[in-house]
Amino acid sequence: MRIPFGLDRLPRDPGVRCVEVGDEPLRLNSEPVPADAMPLATGDHAARVAAAIAWLEGLCGDYAPLRRQFIAAYFCFIEAEIEARCGELAERLKPYDGLFAPEDFLWSALRPLPRGWIPVDDRWLPADVVFWDGERAIAIEIATRETDRQKALRTAGIDVRRIEPGMLGRLHDVLPPNFLPFFECQTLPSSPFRRPIPSPPPRGGEGQGEVGVRAGV
Repeated sequence: MRIPFGLDRLPRDPGVRCVEVGDEPLRLNSEPVPADAMPLATGDHAARVAAAIAWLEGLCGDYAPLRRQFIAAYFCFIEAEIEARCGELAERLKPYDGLFAPEDFLWSALRPLPRGWIPVDDRWLPADVVFWDGERAIAIEIATRETDRQKALRTAGIDVRRIEPGMLGRLHDVLPPNFLPFFECQTLPSSPFRRPIPSPPPRGGEGQGEVGVRAGV
């Protein structure tokens, strides 16, 4: 299934900007971030987090402060969950001799899709933010009251979570329970700040191109 995102209106071809989802949760590390969103300091965790937030905020659209606030609050929520289990995560990573740190599990959290569009039968329904947990789409609507858009999503059978602006600092209380154990099924951390390694040129070929470096955690 395809979920378009970062769009106020769908173009004729909804595949222009979309993500493919299936029977696995869509996580922050499910696919690489665009190359132009990668910070120069690829080994700096804080720089990567800031770059990911800026990239996702850029998908929220103009004049959308509440969506942007949700993205910032979501990353605070992820970091708080890791901090609460820091000792346990550090113990899991001991065999790797410092190669990974507990905060690297941040990228295992579900990925938000700002201005996402959920396919329902022969139409597409928009939401402020969409998540995919491996089985269903979850729509996040940031509003102080019920709207016609929320009613349409619920009527179509979509799980809608309306979050009032005053609750953005308490996402632990309003997000579905399966948002919490995002690192439990992840054997090792993995980063979305990576570039594919191109295939080597054929033998006898001239002008060997530059080999890309996979930016890991």
